Parts: sequence; C-alpha cells; structure tokens
Amino acid sequence: MTLPPPPPEHNHKRNRAVLITTVIFLFLGACWFGYYWFWGRFYQNTNDAYVDGNNIVVTPQISGIVQALGVMNADFVPQGKVLLELDRTDATIALDRSLADLAEAVREVMHLFETAKQYEAMIALKKAEFVKAAQDYEHRKNLIDEGGVSLEDFEHAEAALKSSFADLVAAEHKYIATFSQIENTTVVTHPKVELAKSRVRDSFVFYQRCTIKAPATGVVAMRTVQVGQQVHVGKPLLAIVPLDQMWVNANFKEVQLSKMRVGQKVRVLSDIYGREVVYQGTVAGIGGGTGSVFSVLPPQNATGNWIKIVQRIPVRILLDQEQVKQHPLRLGLSMDVTVDIHDTTLPRLPEIRENHPLFTTDVFENQEDGVDALIDRVIVENLSQMFLKDNEE
Repeated sequence: MTLPPPPPEHNHKRNRAVLITTVIFLFLGACWFGYYWFWGRFYQNTNDAYVDGNNIVVTPQISGIVQALGVMNADFVPQGKVLLELDRTDATIALDRSLADLAEAVREVMHLFETAKQYEAMIALKKAEFVKAAQDYEHRKNLIDEGGVSLEDFEHAEAALKSSFADLVAAEHKYIATFSQIENTTVVTHPKVELAKSRVRDSFVFYQRCTIKAPATGVVAMRTVQVGQQVHVGKPLLAIVPLDQMWVNANFKEVQLSKMRVGQKVRVLSDIYGREVVYQGTVAGIGGGTGSVFSVLPPQNATGNWIKIVQRIPVRILLDQEQVKQHPLRLGLSMDVTVDIHDTTLPRLPEIRENHPLFTTDVFENQEDGVDALIDRVIVENLSQMFLKDNEE
C-alpha cells in the first residue's frame, strides 16, 4: 500500500500568510472599533473651517479732499487714532458763518425785548393822552350848552378823544404782537437763538468730521485712499480688522449635526500655528441654512436630473479670547475643528439674547465736545451790558 504524497511546502506557507493577514485585519478592525466606540463616536471633526470676524469699513461722513494720511496697510491702530484728515477750508467758513448768525440772532432778540418795553411805555403814554383827551371832552361837553365853548372847539375835543383812543388801541396791539414773539422765553432760550445754536452745532460737527478716527482697535487693511484724493460720503477708504472680535465658522456635514449642541467644547487648530497652539472653543450656534441656500443662484432640484449631494451647515465657534490675544488670528485663515459631542443634554438653539449691543464704539460720541462753551462765549460777547443791567433791576 502506497502512502499519499505530503502536501507541497508552498501550501503551508500560503495558509500561514492567510492566517497572519486575517489576524492582522481582525486586530486592526478591533482597534478601529475600539477607537470608534470609546472616542471616535463622541467627536466630530472638519477641516472645512475658517476664521471669521468683524471687518469694519471706514467711510467719511462728509465729502472733502484728503489733506493728511497717517496709516498704511498692516498697521496696528488703537481705537480713536487719527487715520486721516480732510481739508477744513469749507468747514471753517461754515462754522464762522454760523457763529456770526448766532451773534446776529442774539442781537435781534435783544431788540425784540427792548421793542416790547418801548411799546409798553408807549401804552402808558397813550393812556395818559387818552385820559387828558377824555377830560377835555367832558369839560367842553358841559360848557357847550351854556355857550362857554364854541361848537368847533367841542368837535375838535371829540375828535382828539377818538384819535387818542385809536392810538392807545394801536399801541396795545403793537405790544401784543411784539410780546408774542418773546413770551415765555429769554434771550438765550428764544427760538431764533435756539435755531442759530443748532446751526452752530451742525457746522461744528461738520468741522470735527474732517478728522476721521479709528472706530476700533485693530489692523488696517484694504487702504485705497490717497493724499489729495476727493472722497465722498459713504465711499470706502480702508478697513480695520479688530483682532479681539473673531470667531470660527466650521462647515460640518449634515450627518455630523445630529448630536451637536450649543455649548459643547471644541478643540481648534490653525494652519498658521499648527499643533503647537490648541485653541479652546465653544459651540455658539448652528447656522440657519446650508451654504447653497444663501448662494447667489440657489439650486433648483426639481429639474429631473437631481443628484443628492451631502450639504454642509456653518457652525459658529467662539474662541478663548485670552488665547487669541496671545496668538492672534487673521480673517480667512484655515482651521481644523473637533467638537466634543459627549453632552447631548445641552440645547440645540442658543438662548435668546438680551436687548443690548454686541459691539460698540464711542469714537463718535465726543464730536460735540467744546461746542457749548463756544456758543456761550458768542452769546456773552453779544449781550448788551445795559440790557443785562436793566433786566436785573
């Protein structure tokens, strides 16, 4: 009886290789499953993320010619720094004219007050003349029957009485007409003076707006203005990027958002710093729609040749401001974002924000500083000392 031939040696090697390969794949699969089960399913990652923030476009509030320019692109400027100066010739002329108008208004109103006093004195005079005319008339009336006065003299007395009464009524109406223009006012609070004051304030602010200041602290960008250039209201001159007003917009696939909540912790890496700097962030909100919806030409899927494409929704990530101060970012930088979705008890929507502004600037609040002192000086210089003394008495 003959024995079967032994299996070829290469079959043993092949089976051994298959076994080793299978073990390796099983090990890798177990590692991947363990990674997914204990870590991967609790984190969502995307590298479709970019730095976003406020981009403040500086525009002039008045038209004019640029006389001086004090910044260049990439300069870091504090809030309130003078960026450029416009020619002040027209503004100076307008301010001087308004000051002259205010002085004239003060003098006109003083004249009204004095005219009212003149008519008040005239009324007293006309009353005295009317009393005298009435007495003359009564005296002649009693003597006309006795022949003590002539008929002509009596008629003249009667006419004088009527004339003095008409003069008294006219004086009273003149006083009323003048007094109605100054009633319940003073020289300083008269409508004409108030109107002149408002014109001074307007021209003063116009003068102040020849100086254009930085509305926020940040980096200068997109400077297009040049010295000698004629600029107009609303024309962009340059931009300021506040480095402390930045966040990250991370575009996640729609299938990654099921467990994403507002307030979850975020780990952010930037291409500019690499893994040396790890930013700590927080999910601040999930966008209201996909990017395609807000595009210039939104897609129309009812055309019959529809192909499903996984959509992405922007998620706003707030960064730790202390880290941003230490490691500044720039608008548009690429970021890598990983969201920790362990805590699914957090809300899907952010809380309703209180009614207060997020970003403010006080650069434009002081444009009227000094105008009240200027107005007071003009009023004092044009008020008559005799007028003031007379009113004090």
